Amino acid sequence: MMKERYTIQQDGFVGYWHPAKGHAGKALLVFPGSGADYALTAMATEFLGRAGWNRLLVAFAGWDDLPEDPVLAPIEYAERAIAILKNAGLDKIGAYGISAGAKYALTAASLLPDISLVIAASPFDYTTEAFQGTKPLNQSTFSFRGEPLPYDPTVTLHRNIVSILFRTAFSKKYGMRRMLRGCYEENVQTEKARIKVENMRADILLQCPSYDDCWPSDEAVPRIERILEKVHYPYRHQATIYEKGSHLLCSDFSGNLKYLKSMKRILQAEYVDQDACNRAREASMKEALAFLEEWK
Repeated sequence: MMKERYTIQQDGFVGYWHPAKGHAGKALLVFPGSGADYALTAMATEFLGRAGWNRLLVAFAGWDDLPEDPVLAPIEYAERAIAILKNAGLDKIGAYGISAGAKYALTAASLLPDISLVIAASPFDYTTEAFQGTKPLNQSTFSFRGEPLPYDPTVTLHRNIVSILFRTAFSKKYGMRRMLRGCYEENVQTEKARIKVENMRADILLQCPSYDDCWPSDEAVPRIERILEKVHYPYRHQATIYEKGSHLLCSDFSGNLKYLKSMKRILQAEYVDQDACNRAREASMKEALAFLEEWK
């Protein structure tokens, strides 16, 4: 019997259960993106519920009693949620995430073989350094079995952050609405910090825009696909680049026009042509639902 709400104190993770009718025995773990609260995450993924997919929304930072930013966020949050789903008779478990939630989903699937499907929208495939505000913490974002996962330092935060942000904001390449991308491109990726996607035992759908204003998901998605092809990955995998999309894919924000308006101030793609971004979101949601229908 599933509960409506799960807490750190009682259950070892923060989660909210959204049942649906249509796909018995299957459920999706939904991991929120950075800064997305429960209400926004529930609304943005309701398209999954309308299509009959059970959702367990699981946070790794920011909700309820969790730290605002992920610092050594345990992958065990996903593992405990999986145990509860299986105990309730939900034997087929998938993971869905956008942005930071996509990175957590990929990490969880690479470590937990019970996850048999992943939808990762605008993912990044390297574990990065945890931070608080603009303060680097010299610690990993994620942990597993009590040990920090190997990570790459967030280089920008170890330098003169004000100078770098000013230079990035007024550069021709980045500008105000691509500052985050400029900061991420200061990082140096190392093999030890790479999420070992080849260890997954899951069907995987990868989605990204042709240029991501937040972080290089447009580099991560083709890179992941190349790795899967190289190792002859035995599970279904699909990668789609949305030419006119933004960082915000595979989510339904049509019910929150205020949020969409705020994104025009933050993301260049949304500012330039939000109608095109909306069409890409719609197409990416349809693609995700079609991919889910083939989940055996």
